[in-house]
Amino acid sequence: MDGNEQNSERRRDPLFVAILLAVCGASIWLLLLPFFSTVARISLKRFHLATESFPLWCVQAPIPSMYNFGNQYEIRDLPEDLITPVLDSRRPRYINHYPSRIVTFANGRYALLQPGQDRWLTYWSSYRGQKLETKVHIKPLGNGRFEYVRQSSEFIDPKDVDFVLSGAN
Repeated sequence: MDGNEQNSERRRDPLFVAILLAVCGASIWLLLLPFFSTVARISLKRFHLATESFPLWCVQAPIPSMYNFGNQYEIRDLPEDLITPVLDSRRPRYINHYPSRIVTFANGRYALLQPGQDRWLTYWSSYRGQKLETKVHIKPLGNGRFEYVRQSSEFIDPKDVDFVLSGAN
């Protein structure tokens, strides 16, 4: 077998090229994250299941999740503006990864919805001076099912959230 025959037998594998391009694209995305606020905002929205479109979410699916976002959540039994308690006992909790997993993972969903009551959740994720706040109403439907209603998802001034979380008036 001469050199020409060997080269003709070795063909490029299109799947390998596609995988290589996907790995390069994900690496570039992660490298751009600290430098471009738009990339950070899109990544933060992914953490809150608040991406503008399903195709955009799909494009981000192979990108590794960031563990350096500051994630907090708060669970309430009553809507936020229904009553103002005399002693505010709200204490946001920290969560290492996707704050929405508190209701999307089976153990969190069971613990929250087993009593069969509505819950109101607020998630906060922050990264390099940007803070995303998402408010969700969880409505139990029975048989372990629930309806996830996102009421809002917006970027806010981190100073305002720290003020609210500290309990100061």
